[in-house]
Amino acid sequence: MADLDVSNSHWPEQPKRPERPNKQSFFRRHWPKRTWMRFVIVIAILSFVVASISAWVNRDTLPKLAEMGISQRVQTFAPLAKGEAWQPGALDENGFAIVSDNSGYTLLIAPETTQIAVRSKHNGFLWRSNPAKELLAKETVKGMLLSNLQSPYVLEYVTSGKTQRNMTNALEAKLEKSFIQTDRGVEVTYRYTQLSLAIVIRYELTDHGLEVTIPSQGIEESGDHQLFSLQLLPYFGAVSGTEEDGYMFVPDGPGGLIYYDGSRPAVGNRYDYMIYDEDPANLQERDIPREAIAYPVFGIKRGDQAYAAIVKDGKYTTRITAMPAGVQTTYHSIGAKFLYREEYLRRVSMMAQPVNSVQKERIQQDRKVEYRLLSGSEADYSGMAAAYRDYLLTTQQLPGLLGPISHVPLQLGIVGGGTKDVFGGNSYVPATTFEQAERMVEDLTEQGVANMKVVYEGWQASGFGQTDRRFPVQQKLGGAKGLQQFTASMRERGIPVLLEDFITSMRIDETKLSMKTEGIRSIDTTVFQTRKGTFLLKPATAVRSAKDTIDRLEKLGVDGILFNGVGSILFRDYAVQGVQREDTAHLYKSLLAYTKERLGTAATQRGNDYIMPASDLLSNFPLEASYDFFVDETVPFYPMAVHGSVLYSGKEGNVRSEYDRELLKAIEYGAIPSFRLTYTRSRELKGTHYDDLYSSEYAVWKDRVVEEYKKFDSLASLVNRQMVKHEKQAEGVYTMIYDDGSEVTVDYNSNDFKVVKGGDTP
Repeated sequence: MADLDVSNSHWPEQPKRPERPNKQSFFRRHWPKRTWMRFVIVIAILSFVVASISAWVNRDTLPKLAEMGISQRVQTFAPLAKGEAWQPGALDENGFAIVSDNSGYTLLIAPETTQIAVRSKHNGFLWRSNPAKELLAKETVKGMLLSNLQSPYVLEYVTSGKTQRNMTNALEAKLEKSFIQTDRGVEVTYRYTQLSLAIVIRYELTDHGLEVTIPSQGIEESGDHQLFSLQLLPYFGAVSGTEEDGYMFVPDGPGGLIYYDGSRPAVGNRYDYMIYDEDPANLQERDIPREAIAYPVFGIKRGDQAYAAIVKDGKYTTRITAMPAGVQTTYHSIGAKFLYREEYLRRVSMMAQPVNSVQKERIQQDRKVEYRLLSGSEADYSGMAAAYRDYLLTTQQLPGLLGPISHVPLQLGIVGGGTKDVFGGNSYVPATTFEQAERMVEDLTEQGVANMKVVYEGWQASGFGQTDRRFPVQQKLGGAKGLQQFTASMRERGIPVLLEDFITSMRIDETKLSMKTEGIRSIDTTVFQTRKGTFLLKPATAVRSAKDTIDRLEKLGVDGILFNGVGSILFRDYAVQGVQREDTAHLYKSLLAYTKERLGTAATQRGNDYIMPASDLLSNFPLEASYDFFVDETVPFYPMAVHGSVLYSGKEGNVRSEYDRELLKAIEYGAIPSFRLTYTRSRELKGTHYDDLYSSEYAVWKDRVVEEYKKFDSLASLVNRQMVKHEKQAEGVYTMIYDDGSEVTVDYNSNDFKVVKGGDTP
C-alpha cells in the first residue's frame, strides 16, 4: 500500500491553538537567560543596599548613658568570714553563750539551736530571736509549726523541675552547723547534707542594735534541691497573745499598726506583700488594688521596748510578712521573707492552661536587715520613723533639710488636653492653653496664693502621655512659642514650671520604638504588654531617650519634669541580658539626678524611698492606707521619716472622695496643697485618657483653692522642720509635734485644726 501523501491534502486548515501562557515570569519569557540572571543579581544587591540604608537610618541613635554621666549599677557580694572558729564559752541559764560585745549591747547565741539574743546595756532588756523554752510549753501547735517557733529562720526549698515547696529550719536533725568569729559577731554555716544545700547567716552588733546578713556566696546548691525562700527571724521579739501592750508595725501606705489585742477573723488574716509592689513582669494574678509598699521597714512595740527593722540589702526581692496570734500559733510574728526563686505561670501552648513553674536560676543577691533597738519614749512608731530617718540621712539616701520659706507652695496641676477617638482617626481636645494657664496663675496670685509650682500635663504632640511622639509641643495649646512665653512669664513671677512625662511605659500605637526590641521580657520570656495597649520600656532605653526631651525643654525654659511612674513602678527585665529590679531603681534615680542637674527640678509620682536623694517634689505621696481588715490603725510613719527634706502632696483637692477628712489628713501629715485643674469644663475631656478627671474646671474650684491654700499657708514655717512625735489625743483627735516644739492638732470630729508655734503659749 502506497504511503498517503498529506502534504497537499484538501483537509481544511486547522486554526492554530493559542499559545499557552508561560509559567515563567514576563522577564524570563522576553529576556535571554543570561540577562535574566543579571537582573536577579542586581535586584538582590539593591535589596541589600536598601536594607542596609534602612538599618543605618534606624540605627540606635540614642545617647549612651555615659554621655549623661550615668553608669550602670555594679553588683558586689559580701565575702565570707575567714576568721577563727568560734568556740562557745560558759552557757547561761537560758543556754546562751556570749559572742560579741560593744558599748551598748551584748550578742549571745545558743550553740545547739543557733537562737540568738541581744541584751541592752542601757536597760538590761533581752531581745530574743525566739520565745523562751518555758513559754513554749503553753503552745498547742505541734510538728513543723512548733519547730519553726524555735528556729531563727524558716527555709523553703523545691526539687529541681517541681513546684512543691518543702520547709525546714535550724532544728533539722541531720543539720551540720559551724561557727566563725567576726569582728562584730559570728557567722554560722548551716549545711543540710541530705539536701545538698547550705546557707550562711552572719549575726553582728551595731551601735544601734543588731544586723543580720545572708551572703549570696554562702549559698550552696549541689544536688537536686534548690533554695526557694528564707524567712529571717520571724519571731524576733515576738509577743504571745495579749500578754504585753503593743503592736506590729507594717509599711502599709504611710504606715499601719496591727494591735496585739485587735479583734479580727482568724482565717486568711495575714500581711504578706512585696516591697515596692509585685513585679508586673512576673505575670501573677493580681489581688484587688492596694497601697504598694514604698519603704523597706517593719517593726514591733512591746511595752516600753521596740525595734525598727530596715531591709538594707536585697529589698527589691523581699516580702514583708506579719501574722497576728491565733492564725497559726499564739505568737504575733513579723519579718522579712527573702525570695531566691520566683513561681510563675508558664504557658505551654495557646490551647492549654498555663502551668505553675519555678525559676531555674537563683536570684544572686546579698540579704541584710538592721534591727534598731528602741526604748522608753522612743519605743513607738514615732521612734521607728526617727530611726529610719537617721538611717536615710546617714547613708545619704535622703536630701538635707530644706531652706526656710515664707509661704507654702501650691502644687497647681494643669491639664493641657487629651486625644479622643473620632471617625476616621483621633482628635486632640484642648482643655487649657498656655495663655489660659497664665490667666489662672495671675488670678490665683491676685487672690493671695503667694507661692506656686505648676505641673503641666497633656502637652505632647500626640495628645498622649505614654508616647515618645512628644514634639512639636501641641499646637492647639500654643506650640513651642506659647510654652516658651508661658515659662518666661512664670519665671518673672518666681514660679517654676514642670512638665509631666512618662518614660516607664509606651502606648504600642503611639511610639516609634519597637516593642519587640525595646520592650522588657516577662518571666515566660515573651514581650510584656498590658491589656491597655502599653508595654514597659527597657529602663536604659527610657533613660537614654529622656535626654532629647530634656534638651528640648531646657531651650523652652522649662524648670523641671515630673516623671510619672519612675517613683511608683519597679520591674525586672527577664531577657537574657535583662536587668534586675535594683538596676531599674538605680537608672530611674540617676535620671532624676540628671534632670535636676540640667533643669533645676526633678519630681515624680508617689515616691518609693530609693528615689528620695534626687527628688524635689513627690506628687500623690502615699497618705492613705489599703484599709485591710487586719491593719487596725493608719499612722504617718513615712511622712515623719522624710518631712523637712522633700516636698510632697497628697491626693488633689478636686478629686478627693472625702474632702474635709482628706484635707485634714494632708495637714496632719505635713503635705503641701495640690489641685489638678482645667480652664474648660472637665466633660470636654470625656473619651480621652483623662476620663477619671470628673471635676476640674478652674472657675468652679478657684474659690476653694484660695480658701484651702490659706489654711495650709499657716504651716509655712514648718515645711523645713522634722516631725518628732505623733500622738492620739482622743478618738478622732491627733497632734503632730515638730522639732522646734510646734504642734499641729487636727480634729476630725469638728473638721478643724489648730497650730501652736514653738515657743507660743497654747
